[in-house]
Amino acid sequence: MGLLPDDAIRAGARLLFSGSWRRFVEATQDPRAVQTSRMLALVHRAKDTEFGREHGFGSIRSVEDFQSAVPVRTYDDFEPYLQRMVAGEPGVLIPDAPFFFGRSSGTTGTPKYIPVTPVYVAEYRLPRRVWARQVVQAFPGLVRGKILTMHSPRVEGTTPAGTPFGSVTVGLTTRPGAVEQALSGNPLDATPRAAFAIDDFDLKYYAILRFAAQSRVTLAAAINPSTLVLFAKKLDEDAEALARDLHDGTMRGLDALPADLKRPLETALRKRPDAARRIEASKAAHGFVVATDVWPELCGLCCWKGGSAPFYAPQLERYYPGREALDYGFLATEGGFSIPLSPASKGGVVSVLGHFLEFVPEEGGAPRLADGLEVGQRYRVLVTGSHGLYRYDINDVVECVGHFENTAEVAFVHKGGNMLSVTGEKIGERHVVDAAARAEAESGVAAAGFTVACALTEPPHYVFAVEPRAPIEEDRARAYLAAFERALADVNMEYAAKRSSQRLGAPELRVLEAGAYDRERRRRVEGGAPDSHVKPPHLAKDEAFVERLGVVARYEAEA
Repeated sequence: MGLLPDDAIRAGARLLFSGSWRRFVEATQDPRAVQTSRMLALVHRAKDTEFGREHGFGSIRSVEDFQSAVPVRTYDDFEPYLQRMVAGEPGVLIPDAPFFFGRSSGTTGTPKYIPVTPVYVAEYRLPRRVWARQVVQAFPGLVRGKILTMHSPRVEGTTPAGTPFGSVTVGLTTRPGAVEQALSGNPLDATPRAAFAIDDFDLKYYAILRFAAQSRVTLAAAINPSTLVLFAKKLDEDAEALARDLHDGTMRGLDALPADLKRPLETALRKRPDAARRIEASKAAHGFVVATDVWPELCGLCCWKGGSAPFYAPQLERYYPGREALDYGFLATEGGFSIPLSPASKGGVVSVLGHFLEFVPEEGGAPRLADGLEVGQRYRVLVTGSHGLYRYDINDVVECVGHFENTAEVAFVHKGGNMLSVTGEKIGERHVVDAAARAEAESGVAAAGFTVACALTEPPHYVFAVEPRAPIEEDRARAYLAAFERALADVNMEYAAKRSSQRLGAPELRVLEAGAYDRERRRRVEGGAPDSHVKPPHLAKDEAFVERLGVVARYEAEA
């Protein structure tokens, strides 16, 4: 029997998700009514909680009532309530007891605990069905094979009341009372779930690639594009060992694993001399392994495309040439907020069927709902959900990039506090990502990663730290530095003004050791951060972070 044609697969997905799609389209036609209904449902179910009584939830009849009764809060404001829930106290923020807590390090490194209940899981998942439909529309060939991806499947610990916590993905993909079964695996994964539980950083990535290489991989998916780049780099670095193991049906490092991990992995190993030959041929042809040579049926990528993601676009094209990427959407431990509809989408449609969302203009003003956003304007996001966070400032800034029906499409821009400013220049993550891309194009210096930091000298100046993919001589390093500054001045007029007025000194380039960002990633993961949440920081408030990465050369620009 032949394979189903792409059009038949797309049609099947449209039929499978027809109900979800119909509800989505209808909701986007009148998002204000849908969002008002969502808000009223959320406050009604929590009206008898301590928080609900404190804020008069029983008397709320409109969005205006809600906004008057409940002030905007940060995580620090909610933390006393959440700590009581972590300790096991019922009825604080929500009427139901969490079966799991999604834990996130947050921007400051202080752990955040987000309650996960069956109601929250349903609220989160409903919009994702629409996204799943669109993934199949974009990449119908994915159903013919497996997915190369990364998971954080292990429970990290339990609260004093005995409730497990960890990556929110665990809570969203398991049933109450069955969280510990998260290692059982997903049939779509190319890699047995046990591989994701390996503690050793290098061995885990080796195992993921070893099993993916013996499989027909049709989609590569990771929330952070840096993970997809890392997969490709490891595939190249370990090419010889992978080819040998694929030929012999073995796996390097298997005997070092505990029995509960070794057994399922050993059982899943297969001999694939054809895959070994593809790896060897790709290395010989290009000087490095191209992922699509190993998986020729790979039809697309899924990863974030907003914020700092454009920095990785050239590297994705290098390792996965010709493959488009579909954004996951604007997601966080605290919720799912947008639904990208195609790889060509600049952002995602606001998920009006899930949480209640408000958008505060970045320059100030009254909060707006999803029908009131203006293209080109930026907004801070407030979320209200069944996790017990009400008018919670998630500290993220999005830009309205269009509309679907009467509902805004938004793209993540940067964290609200993720900016550097010594003399009022307000350097954001997108500024430095754009500047780095231009500097790379103009100087020919290909970067594996970069970070921008402030040096509080007299006068203060900026430090551009870069890990080049290949050693660079002084003239090219200086060309990169000059191009980076020119680009930063172009994308941030305040930076240009402060440099012209000498309130900011000349920038400095610090060339980092090879492997600096891989080692930083390893440090973060070994410290407890989920693999899928770790990305190289492009902004650092303290130049000491750059020094910790390992500096091998320094160059100052002309004053």
